[in-house]
Amino acid sequence: MRNPCFLALTRPVSIAGLPMTYVVVLFMVVVGGFIATLSVPWLPGSALIGYTALRALANHDPRFLDVILVSLAKTPPPPGWFKGRGMIYRA
Repeated sequence: MRNPCFLALTRPVSIAGLPMTYVVVLFMVVVGGFIATLSVPWLPGSALIGYTALRALANHDPRFLDVILVSLAKTPPPPGWFKGRGMIYRA
């Protein structure tokens, strides 16, 4: 399992040290925040803070966001969740 070829093939594809999922999330937050606020200082500020936070999370677990996205896709929240009723259990 320590073979460099095995490690390279099982490691997620990354850009600037961030896995692709993290890059997409960072891009959405930075550009979406800029569009919402129209504030030029938002771009470098949010990019720097977001990159640092996501890089720390990626060093801890590079597949964290993938696990969350797959679990939400496979087990979606119940319809009452979106109507403000929360989780309703019936027998």
